[in-house]
Amino acid sequence: MMNRIEIVQISELDAAFGGLGANVGPRTGPNRRSQDAKEWFVLRHFMAPALSAKLFDLPTAITKAPPPEPDFAVTYGPERKLAFIEITEGTHPDDQREMTEFERNGKGLMLLGDFGGRFADGASQPKLAWASDICDAILRKRDKSICSLPTSDRHLIVYPNSNASQLIFDEADEREAFAHLKQRLEADGTQYAKALNGCRVHVLGKALVGLDLAGRFLLEARATR
Repeated sequence: MMNRIEIVQISELDAAFGGLGANVGPRTGPNRRSQDAKEWFVLRHFMAPALSAKLFDLPTAITKAPPPEPDFAVTYGPERKLAFIEITEGTHPDDQREMTEFERNGKGLMLLGDFGGRFADGASQPKLAWASDICDAILRKRDKSICSLPTSDRHLIVYPNSNASQLIFDEADEREAFAHLKQRLEADGTQYAKALNGCRVHVLGKALVGLDLAGRFLLEARATR
């Protein structure tokens, strides 16, 4: 798999990524998704709004980095500034087990909770659970390199993937969920500032991308690719 791309113009973003991040594949079976495929998928959908919001200047070169480094190293702009990007899921272990079991089972349809996931008794406050999953994902990274490297240009992208995210049905729902998330981050600001240690956090939603949630907080439309 190619491990480096360069974006010279935003209009050339899809061509720069090529097949990288175009899809992630199934959870099970011989062609099941890899961790790298998931990370490229999230990055591909994140970069257009990130470039539009001037988080990075063009040209931008992105290289897949080996562990324990953050997932991607980014050099950008005429001065070739260096940044790091880490990808993580906002999820819950019960929901992940259910999604995998559902694919193995081969059913064409299921109700949430059929295989042990959350919300078996109905959709009680999914937006709050969505926000909680993201906050938990942030705190899980507090001791990782993305939150401990001395450089200040670090970015954590959270990708909600849970039963809660399945119950966020449209942009209006997602805006409300982001409002809950912002409120929670602000209420526990000291805890998250300490955990992030200067790392900026972003969320790749279904319809919206939340940029710099603990800072200037921008909501941008997510392009469909």
